[in-house]
Amino acid sequence: MKQKAVLQLVTCLVSLALFSCRSTKITRATFPSDTSAPRNTADSPDREKELALARSIHEKVNANRLEYTTFSAEMKMDYEDDKGKKMNNLGVNIRMHYDSVIWIRVSGPLNVEGARILVTRDSIKIINKMEGTVTLRSVSQGKELLKMDLSLSALQDLIVGNPVFLSDSISNIVTTPSIISFTSLQSELVSMFNIFADDFVIQQCKITEKDSTKADPRVVELTYGDHKPVENKKMAFQRKIYVEEKNVVKVALDFKKMELNKPLTYPFTIPPSYTRE
Repeated sequence: MKQKAVLQLVTCLVSLALFSCRSTKITRATFPSDTSAPRNTADSPDREKELALARSIHEKVNANRLEYTTFSAEMKMDYEDDKGKKMNNLGVNIRMHYDSVIWIRVSGPLNVEGARILVTRDSIKIINKMEGTVTLRSVSQGKELLKMDLSLSALQDLIVGNPVFLSDSISNIVTTPSIISFTSLQSELVSMFNIFADDFVIQQCKITEKDSTKADPRVVELTYGDHKPVENKKMAFQRKIYVEEKNVVKVALDFKKMELNKPLTYPFTIPPSYTRE
């Protein structure tokens, strides 16, 4: 497993967020709030109704957040990029302590370990067992790698499927009997959400940069499916990730098991013979 490939894999797993020999098939989402929503002006008689609806949506989406002390999961992942690179039948184990640590083990066929990753509040460490190397990065370097200013807890939200980049600045709401679509604004990002109208669980999320003048603006699309109960919360056991900037990366995640609040360890020993990258 080449070091560059490991870094790309880490970017997808912790930003954000394995595999059989099938190819990754990801259908781009559509967001009615992106094009068809009415834009109410400040003196619109419907403005107060829209603000009340926005507050209700924000509260009900956040009510679905998974709260935990520790989280562990086993999953499978497909990875594909527009350069023809595919990684199939990888196994991933994730262990986390909330706002403290993310531990990831990546393995190939026959459960042969290829990499181990440890993310804390102040560092990112990667052991590449196939190449005999170790990569050490500070948080600031890690944020440059991810090209997103994410806290550790926000990275953990991406992994468990909690809403990310959801502010209380909600507008362009479009409602149908089955789906509610809306836009959420941050200082540098625009997030569009499709949520199920009956339970306010997230179906799809699209994150774009506000600066549309960039030559290669980043677009991240997340799709959630196969929801199952975990601690009385609906958790998406299938995820699809589409990332477009200078290149296109597609990732499909298939969770096999999730457990909460179990005693966990985070073994991470760097062999003295490994070369630092």
